[in-house]
Amino acid sequence: MQHWTEEITPKTSLLDLNLKEVWHYRDLMFMFVKRDFVTFYKQTILGPLWFFVQPLLTTIMYVIVFGNIAKISTDGLPM
Repeated sequence: MQHWTEEITPKTSLLDLNLKEVWHYRDLMFMFVKRDFVTFYKQTILGPLWFFVQPLLTTIMYVIVFGNIAKISTDGLPM
């Protein structure tokens, strides 16, 4: 019976990006980002505004829950 061991290693690292090629295809990357952004937020009522509203609402909820309801102290750190 043979025992096989295969080691998978990357050919290049992230720092070995060909920046000239990335710059050449910047329009394509912009279109992909725009497409993903629009398809993700198209079905929501607030649309792309939800991108900014959602983290703001999450922060407000944390302040209310941990600051007012749970009365958790910050040990002298400013809030």
